[in-house]
This record gives sequence, C-alpha cells and structure tokens, in this order.
Amino acid sequence: MSTNIFLIFAVLSTVSVALAKVANFKKCDEASMCDVSQVRIEPCSNPKKCLLKKGATSAISFDYTPKFSSDKVLTGLFWASDAGDVPFPDLEKANACEFTTCPLEAEKQNRLDYSLVLGKKLPNGIFEIKWKIWNEDNTTENCCFVAKIELRK
Repeated sequence: MSTNIFLIFAVLSTVSVALAKVANFKKCDEASMCDVSQVRIEPCSNPKKCLLKKGATSAISFDYTPKFSSDKVLTGLFWASDAGDVPFPDLEKANACEFTTCPLEAEKQNRLDYSLVLGKKLPNGIFEIKWKIWNEDNTTENCCFVAKIELRK
C-alpha cells in the first residue's frame, strides 16, 4: 500500500514539474507556414513569463509541423522590440539542422532543442522573444512564435 502511494506521489510530482516547463506562446504577426503545438522553456515556473537567470543554462524546446519541405533550414532567436526584431548574436542565422531533424518534411511533426548559458552582460528586463525557422531558399516558408521571458541576475 505505501509503495503504491509513493509511486502515485512520484508520478504526480513528475507531471507537475513537466507541466511547469510549458510556456505560453503566440504566433508571430507575419505569415507562418507552420503549426507550433508546444513550447517548453527551462527553467520556467510561470508559463506567462519565464524567469531566466543570467550566467545560468537555459533551454528551449518546441514541437512544430511545417507546411513546407526543405533540406537547407536556418533558425534564429530575436528580441521582438517595438522598433523591430533585434537578433540574438549567437543565433541569428544558424544551421537549424544542428538542433532539429533534417530535412524538414511537410506535415511531419518535428522538434527543435536548443540550450545555452545566458551571458551576464545581457540587460535585465521583460522581453518578448521571437523564434524563427525558415527555408534558406525561400524565406516565406517559415515557422515563427513569440514567448515572454524575464532576465535577471
């Protein structure tokens, strides 16, 4: 009996931790030829605004289904500022195949995984980040979403 209670507690704890990593997101304003089904940011205890610490390792993972096929795919992370997208220097036009399965196949679900140590010189504040994946030969074929993070010391 006590083994069953422990097992139930362990499963519920694992599920609650896994759910805490799921972040709220929205589609980008520009046209996207893709369905993003889930975005996970770690650490993330508040799905409306994930708190990330500078100098610490953070990770993002998301599930997407492109409506296009491509064997040359780029990816980028941007700050979606009011003045326009500001690229993240280490991930402006990276080879997406280093982080996801390539070639991309239309209507086949895929996942992108990326982790990094956040630089200590990044500014503190609340930011909308934009993540994009696109066909290198046709930039109108892309996947794009926006999520909110907070950077702190």
